[in-house]
Amino acid sequence: MNETNLILDRIIMGSLFGFVAFSLFSISLTQIACGLGGLAWITKVIINHSHKELHLPLKYPLLAFSLACILAVATAIDPENSFPSLKRLLEILIFFWAVNTIGNETLRNRLILVLILAGALSTFSGFYQVSQLGFGTNSRAEGSMSVYMTFAGLLMMVGLLALSRLLFIEPVNKWVALGFFLITLCLVLTYARQAWLGFLAGTILLVWFRKKILLAAIPVLIGLIFVLSPWELQDRYKSMLDLKDRNLTIRLALWDSGLRAFADYPVTGCGFKCMDKIYSRYPDPTGFLERMRGLHNNFIQLAVDTGILGVGSWIAIWVAYFMALYKKISASNRDQPEYAVAMGSLAAMSGFLVGGIFEVNFYDSEVSMLMYFIMALPFASEPNKMKETIKR
Repeated sequence: MNETNLILDRIIMGSLFGFVAFSLFSISLTQIACGLGGLAWITKVIINHSHKELHLPLKYPLLAFSLACILAVATAIDPENSFPSLKRLLEILIFFWAVNTIGNETLRNRLILVLILAGALSTFSGFYQVSQLGFGTNSRAEGSMSVYMTFAGLLMMVGLLALSRLLFIEPVNKWVALGFFLITLCLVLTYARQAWLGFLAGTILLVWFRKKILLAAIPVLIGLIFVLSPWELQDRYKSMLDLKDRNLTIRLALWDSGLRAFADYPVTGCGFKCMDKIYSRYPDPTGFLERMRGLHNNFIQLAVDTGILGVGSWIAIWVAYFMALYKKISASNRDQPEYAVAMGSLAAMSGFLVGGIFEVNFYDSEVSMLMYFIMALPFASEPNKMKETIKR
């Protein structure tokens, strides 16, 4: 039994490091890592009969959301087309896997540092792409991801984790500072405005908790970045304040159609990917809905796909998460490493939600898998008493 546990522990350990190392490079390798680690963890729980010792924070809202998604598929206008999307619910296990297998502060710290290192290394492929094609929205940095928005979402979350360590852990780690600089620079070169907004929101949150007076420096820093940027980036920055921007017009049209669809299927939604079937029912003079089908907003997309039950339970997850994290931050000493971890997770998830107002980043597996992992970090390697408090 001890030898079996030792083997399983090694698999779990290797899978955790594999997950964070591959998360910014390959979805296939990332899924393999968490799949092997998850199976090893579940096997260990079964053979040791340790299911009563599992720590399951946020279990009720996560369960409610899962049931709402299953119900949405069961009542979908096209269950066969909607059903494959349920496999995404398996990603929730990443949260519980990380919570229950990151057993101490040292391991958690190393995993975060490897994740930041992976983020920094991933930027070099983005820099190379831009160096070959030049500046502009036609040559956005996308790393090894298939879409620049995916790469931007990943960089945004990892960058905020790094910034939290720089602001709340002393002395400042120069390698983390270098990684943060590379990640931020590459994030700019993705031209992904929703990720920029998420990064800005997370940064404001971190600075607010660190030292409120420093908030005055943020507009100055933004102005300096604008002045030093090439004109292609300056145009992109200015477009964020343009209410007639074409991309904003597209999103407004998509949101309007989505809200109309939600009104027709308010309780359980019409099922995942249902807009592929019903888009023609709604006025679309712009033609954007027919071409895109996706609604570029997490909340509206979930409302259409899963109804009020789905989007309501999804919001409940975040309410429970932020409440638990606020209690943890309030009870922590700012000088403790766990404070930086909690703040980093808080900032990254805030950035994720802000970005999700303009993009369905929750439906992006690369982003959502890392999201669940970062969500889990503050609840991992906790004293049992704290875990039981959060679980209740």
